[in-house]
Amino acid sequence: MEITAESIQDQIPYYLSQGAKDNLVKALKKFPENINYYINLYQSDMLQGDGWTSLELIRFEDGERKKAKGIILSNSCDIDPTNRRETPPRITFAPIIKIVRYVSTLKDAGFDDNRIAGKIKAIKEQNVTTLFFLPKGNGLDDDYIALLNDLHTIPLEAIQASTERKKLFTLSQIGFYLFILKLSVHFCRFHENIDRN
Repeated sequence: MEITAESIQDQIPYYLSQGAKDNLVKALKKFPENINYYINLYQSDMLQGDGWTSLELIRFEDGERKKAKGIILSNSCDIDPTNRRETPPRITFAPIIKIVRYVSTLKDAGFDDNRIAGKIKAIKEQNVTTLFFLPKGNGLDDDYIALLNDLHTIPLEAIQASTERKKLFTLSQIGFYLFILKLSVHFCRFHENIDRN
């Protein structure tokens, strides 16, 4: 499924006020250029779609532990520390890397410049299902991509105990809906062309 202004507009939730819907439709008309992905709100809250530093991940290949920048995939309600729950909450996140690092990986794999340029254009238009494009801005010093096929989980209390963590960004309304749509396309495809009967 191609991510377009129309495909996003079809997914606008019913609970938004008419004013919020109108603003979202107005922003969608600028997609994929001139989208304001970030807001300067909720500086201390941890929300779905937030970017944070110092999220710990463990590499499967060798067990190495390291801190990484990442984007939160867990639902905001599920990780809200004020919500009561039977089991300790865990946060699922995807690492984010600079897009120039991804370009370097493509070059090392033998991609020519034209093919790389086409791939980067598709990423920036949100048309690569395994990657979510995050433009420079807010707490990001460069263009980044979230690796939606490289997920990790950590206990919420481990993140809360970290004194090194820092919020990089909170997604705006349009940024958040792009992110949610991207997650649904990546993880939940009704039209997978497999007969399961």
